[in-house]
Amino acid sequence: MKNKLWKTCIGGFVAAVFCATAGSQSYGASAKSLEEMEKELNALRSSVSALTEQIETVKQEKTVAASSSSNTNEEVEALRNEVSSLKEEMKTAANAEPIKAEDIAGNVYSEFAKKVKLGGQIRTRAEYANGFYQVPTSNATLPGGAGGATAGVAGRGKSSDDDYVLNQTRLWADADVNEHLRMFIQIQDARTFGAEGTTVGFANGYDENSITDLHQGYFDLRKLFDLPLTVRVGRQEIIWGDHRVLGNFVWSNVGRTFDAGRFMWDTDAIHIEAIAARVDEDGFTTADGSDNSDENMYAAQLAFKKLIPSALLELMYISRNDEDNVGNLSVLQGFDTAADSESLEVHDFGFRLDGKVPNLDAIDYTLEAHGQFGDYGDQTHKAYAVAARGGYTFKDMAWKPRFGFEYDHASGDDDPTDNDHDTFDNLYPTNHNQGNYGFVDLLSWQNMHDFRANIKVVPTSKLTVQVDYHYFLLAEEEDGWYLANGFLASGTRPVGGYDDDSNELGQEVDLTVSYQLYKNVGILGGYSWFGAGNWMDDNIGDTDTNWVYLQTTVTF
Repeated sequence: MKNKLWKTCIGGFVAAVFCATAGSQSYGASAKSLEEMEKELNALRSSVSALTEQIETVKQEKTVAASSSSNTNEEVEALRNEVSSLKEEMKTAANAEPIKAEDIAGNVYSEFAKKVKLGGQIRTRAEYANGFYQVPTSNATLPGGAGGATAGVAGRGKSSDDDYVLNQTRLWADADVNEHLRMFIQIQDARTFGAEGTTVGFANGYDENSITDLHQGYFDLRKLFDLPLTVRVGRQEIIWGDHRVLGNFVWSNVGRTFDAGRFMWDTDAIHIEAIAARVDEDGFTTADGSDNSDENMYAAQLAFKKLIPSALLELMYISRNDEDNVGNLSVLQGFDTAADSESLEVHDFGFRLDGKVPNLDAIDYTLEAHGQFGDYGDQTHKAYAVAARGGYTFKDMAWKPRFGFEYDHASGDDDPTDNDHDTFDNLYPTNHNQGNYGFVDLLSWQNMHDFRANIKVVPTSKLTVQVDYHYFLLAEEEDGWYLANGFLASGTRPVGGYDDDSNELGQEVDLTVSYQLYKNVGILGGYSWFGAGNWMDDNIGDTDTNWVYLQTTVTF
């Protein structure tokens, strides 16, 4: 019987030591085994309770044996003390709280680390084009990557073709520090395969210092003074509406960001924001040395979320203030010369209405219009633009087809030599967005009419197919054809002006296919054809354009 008691005591002692050891080692365990550890510790708790019951039984048996034997009272009392002491130890172990997974995780990861989200994206796009296409020089990783008016299509013909592969890599950290502070940092590497001229370093690179850069880096001060007010300061993407006048130029391999301060007031009913951005910091570099040549952008928006049923109404103001009197858009577009030009200042007032018909959400619509005034170099600027889009989705049919129609118009200048500038300034857009003026990116919202029809189907939850048709006319034949980058397609305006016998610019057909291969892997492909119209035949050349691309985007 004494052996049985000692075995029980030794077993209880080993169990207690094991519990203590397991508990201490658990704090260094990996997060993957925490749940298993918790189950084991709870099982040990049950085992210790069972041991306590066994000790009680031994005590009772020992008491009975003592009453019928000749053992002395001292031996009985000693045994009772041993059992009582062991019982208390076992009770302490049995009643201990089991270690929980969240308790251990709190020691492994700091509170701040829980508030930081890390992510990344790799986007690779292969393209092939021939005819009047634009080499993707805007990514600053090809020879001549500065872009500008020299990036036009003058001199290209049916035999002009090229293929290239663009690669964009982004890494970011989003820190939700506390209720009033958020920080966002995004690093980007943008390159064209083979543009460095070698596989070793930057031996023959083009603009290599701009390949890797800080794409976004800003902080948010939120709920200032306990109000729905957020102040965002730093390098940031800014998108308004359909990107028509203010966008992030996301299709480009580099994209567009603004170095800006932004004030945002947001409630359930309204959204208000004001922006001040420095677009170009040149310092005191004008030809006459009398002033600086910086470019600034100022903007404000008032959005009503519930004023119109099932629709969002946005009122907008944007100002482009380019103090460079030598190289502003007025000079680059051929309306002024560097010797005679003055600074450029455009004030844009617009609105956008986007929504669905109440009680009939199968019909969607968007209406956007802008009016502009100001000074375009030496000329007085007055211009306007309008865009109207509508569609009907057959939600009860297979593939849920949507049929849409769109009309876009932007004013042009009927006489580039007078003192009035009437061509709409497209400001800071993403013209590729939604194929606003064709996916091949041969037009901007300047001096144009665009009649568009499209159909979109969704054969599966992962697959979307869309076909678009565009018919393009020039608003003013003398003004010329403006590419998506805002410059004349011919590079410079002819001295004698353009032939004005016809305003038919051309037509375009786009096929776009997107497929969500996996949760974090998307595939996008497309083909576009642009056919020359009579105006192109008379002024540039009878050349069609073919463009095809395949893009993969991997995000984590």
